[in-house]
Amino acid sequence: MSGPQYNTGTALQRAASLIRLPGLLQEFGVGLDAVLAGTGVSEAQLRPDGFIPYASFLAILDNACRATGREDIGMLLGERQTLAALGPLGTAMRHAATLGEAIAAFASCQIGNSTGGAVYLIRAEQDVILGYGVYDQAVHASPQIYDMVLAVGCKLLAELTHGAIGPAEILLSRPFPGEPNPYRRLGRCPVRFGQNQTGLLLTQSSLAFRLPEADLPRHEQALAALGTVLEESRQNMGGHVRHLLRSHLLMGQGNMADVAKRLGLHPRTLRRRLQKEGTHFEAIKDEVRYGAARELLMLGALGIADIAFTLDYESVSAFVHAFRRWSGMSPGRWRQRESVPA
Repeated sequence: MSGPQYNTGTALQRAASLIRLPGLLQEFGVGLDAVLAGTGVSEAQLRPDGFIPYASFLAILDNACRATGREDIGMLLGERQTLAALGPLGTAMRHAATLGEAIAAFASCQIGNSTGGAVYLIRAEQDVILGYGVYDQAVHASPQIYDMVLAVGCKLLAELTHGAIGPAEILLSRPFPGEPNPYRRLGRCPVRFGQNQTGLLLTQSSLAFRLPEADLPRHEQALAALGTVLEESRQNMGGHVRHLLRSHLLMGQGNMADVAKRLGLHPRTLRRRLQKEGTHFEAIKDEVRYGAARELLMLGALGIADIAFTLDYESVSAFVHAFRRWSGMSPGRWRQRESVPA
């Protein structure tokens, strides 16, 4: 299994999730060329083992929404995804002992499929949230990517458990939409809009569900196939830190000691590794915070104080000061200029 080239400086996304896009567009009388126009991506690049810029990936989803006139195009595409599109990762998940083990593999190995957005697992009291967050600074927020990943998550849960398990709740960072029913049908569970993150709430009992296709030898063989890709990601320590920070900020664990512990490193070792790459922890943390702040501001559901809390700032004024330093304007003014229409 090949992974993204970590030394390119450009966030990348595996193109496998777009393989079914041409067929979906055809159903609405839209050609693929019209959707790829201006993205810098050709049809030949949409192959299971290919990678495209993450910004182009989001632009394709937005173009598909405009061209088809379907606000739910991200969900429709996500519902067509299967474990097979994830390659060895999908195989490792399918043959894990429990749903919890499969989901943990998904979160820990997803960096091999994307270096612009992170799948993560965080505790929510007695339950767990399988979430997704963008951290690439080069993109504008796209509601379509979140609709797509929610649909993919629901589809994978159904495929792994043969339809026995679904999410307990769906959480979205976007505001309440004009037509909420597609979201309610997605997981056949309660849906909460205007949250500080986007993801699926899974109960402890569902995580303990034993998968019908559990097979330890095949599970371990697939994990071994993933080893090379994950090792490549560790060689680019800055990229790995960015990926981890997107969820660690939500948990109030965004300092270097917390991230170093997650990586199995001493903070001094992490500092040296980052210095060798010409960067340092606080610079990366600023990048991730700025990318996440712009995304949450553009989606428009959270107030400035909520965003400051979500990104682990000690105060609203500290967030406003930092954002002004990054962008040259206050978060409120930036939101007025850049926000995505609900």
